[in-house]
Amino acid sequence: MIRGVLVWLAATSVACVLGPSAAADPEPAVSLLLRKASAEQWEKDIHFECQVILDNATGRDLAVRSNFYSVFDGLQLVVTTPEGKVLAQQGYTFHQSPFTSRGRDFPLKRGKMEDTLVFPVGGLPKDARSLKVRLVGTLPGSGYERILSSETLVVEVKDRAR
Repeated sequence: MIRGVLVWLAATSVACVLGPSAAADPEPAVSLLLRKASAEQWEKDIHFECQVILDNATGRDLAVRSNFYSVFDGLQLVVTTPEGKVLAQQGYTFHQSPFTSRGRDFPLKRGKMEDTLVFPVGGLPKDARSLKVRLVGTLPGSGYERILSSETLVVEVKDRAR
């Protein structure tokens, strides 16, 4: 009898914790996609150019709060060796100084927003010829505070055409 009550209590507790959403499909999300990336050696820096997509599949428009110029500000480029050792992590800011100290809301409409982001990154090994890159970030002030991360792409570092 006591064993039966304990089994029933355990099953009820699990059902309450999991609730109906455990079996349901996960909530649609905002995805960060790195479509294409390239790298070019410029004197002391390597310039990374990343074609990026923010895909808002939440079913509603979001607003992202930024002190800078666009919804993409605050995303970070993570540069690693082919073995995965982190060499640099640098944020993207379209402008080098804040747009406004209070911040501004930028719309993130349902669907896809695309842009090309350029990251000049210094302090990387001069002899680096193959690097891995990915983008990470959050959407501050959007009510959707999950960390976004793109897939990792391998880029070949080219010398700047003069």
